[in-house]
Amino acid sequence: MSLTTRPGAKRAPAPRRPARGWPSVALRLVGAALLCLLLLLGLSWVRMLWVEDRSPRQAAPAQGRWLHAHDVELYVQEFGDPAAPPLLLTHGTGAWSGTWDQNVQAMAAAGYRVIAVDLPPFGFSTRPASRDYSRAAQARRIVGLIDALKLGPVTLLGHSYGGGPAAEAAMLQPDRVRRLILVDAAIGLRENPAPAENGGVAAGLFGVRPLRTALIATVGTQPLFSEFWLRKFVARKEVVTPSRTAIYRQPFVLHGFTESLGDWAVQFAGESGQSLSERPEAYRKLSVPLTLVWGQEDTITPLSQAQALQRLAAGSSLLVLPGVGHIPQIEDPALFNSRMAELLKQP
Repeated sequence: MSLTTRPGAKRAPAPRRPARGWPSVALRLVGAALLCLLLLLGLSWVRMLWVEDRSPRQAAPAQGRWLHAHDVELYVQEFGDPAAPPLLLTHGTGAWSGTWDQNVQAMAAAGYRVIAVDLPPFGFSTRPASRDYSRAAQARRIVGLIDALKLGPVTLLGHSYGGGPAAEAAMLQPDRVRRLILVDAAIGLRENPAPAENGGVAAGLFGVRPLRTALIATVGTQPLFSEFWLRKFVARKEVVTPSRTAIYRQPFVLHGFTESLGDWAVQFAGESGQSLSERPEAYRKLSVPLTLVWGQEDTITPLSQAQALQRLAAGSSLLVLPGVGHIPQIEDPALFNSRMAELLKQP
């Protein structure tokens, strides 16, 4: 007897496999994404440990020196006549004293002894054991540096992030500052001090030091992203060349550099009006002459912020630089240097 199906006979349908619902597929995709993220974080951590293996004295440019100020050793570079009036420069986020390379000689030619400092954790200054990067702590370091230099009152120029500590130093110790110049400064004015906010799950995760270090190693100090981030801060994108980006990356080789950036980021994000320089009333009482220099195309700290500061500080002046954004000193060095020279030569 044959077991084959007779011609014309209907074949029994095969049993159907249960269809996978979209929740199951979504979970698999999320799991795969998390696995890729963990792999990326792990590889970034390994790269960080491999690269960040040098001390400040091994890696810093030889022409600079370190001076003790408050609780750290500040790395400074100096230019111009040592007997000329002092001009102290504080840099912005991700920058250091070497990023003023297109500007310092023009400032020195205007008749100044130019001192460019690295504010920790940026650049080659040592980092505080307390991990205190608050605006008040940075201001105390600036005042300590002025005292260590023994030069008397200085003209203090702060750019972007460095503008906050510079303004704070001028308010805490106005006798140490002859004149305050803020360039596209990130001040963050607040009418009323606010309690620190709980940022939810994201803030909680960023509060875990190893995790935030891995995140910053992945997207912050990862060289592949350096040009991307720098372009976010400028209006003239063409100035972000490989050679310019390489200057910003020089301190990336320091031991613990990425980890300290995470410590700084947590404090910077959590500032909530506790500093003098965040309060409008402090600018109304400011006894130091104030000059504001701003890129007209700045989208990081828009021109309206400079105008608000000018209204608060009686007798202050505002110089607007056309065609440039948040970092005018690299976007159009010729324009910045010429206007700055005119400004510095004013009594």
